[in-house]
Amino acid sequence: MSTTFARPINHVAVSVEDIEAVTTWYTTIMGFEIIGGKIAHIKRSESPESPIFAIYGDSLREVKLAYMATGNGVGFEVFQFLDPEFVKSETVFEYNRGGFFHICVTDPKPDELVQKILEAGGSRQGKTVKLTGGVTCVYIRDPWGNIVEILDASFERLTTMDTANW
Repeated sequence: MSTTFARPINHVAVSVEDIEAVTTWYTTIMGFEIIGGKIAHIKRSESPESPIFAIYGDSLREVKLAYMATGNGVGFEVFQFLDPEFVKSETVFEYNRGGFFHICVTDPKPDELVQKILEAGGSRQGKTVKLTGGVTCVYIRDPWGNIVEILDASFERLTTMDTANW
């Protein structure tokens, strides 16, 4: 009998050049819904303490973000990086390149999971942050450079909290 905790997929995120076009397409074609019916526009100049700036570092100054709900409860996040602007990447992995840039798992003890990841050849990406409602968020890189976010709350819980502090 396995003692490994089977971590559910929390959400998938994609970096895009035109968030309005992408969210419209996924709503119309795939039936996804924009949670709260809005796309957040986050500027460091207006919200310097926003957790997103602690995760992605000093170079990120402006981003648009939409949380979308899929049919099975796995979230779909859509990011449009404005400053620095979206870059279509051919070979270099960057968080503002087109396509998928991280997956997210839910774990009740993020720090313990991070330790296992570090012991298995992974590394941290940014700092562990507390989001609205005390939700713990940490990003890591697997040994091949893929980004994995770890939350100690479900996607539904995270997105139904006060989103003024994105």
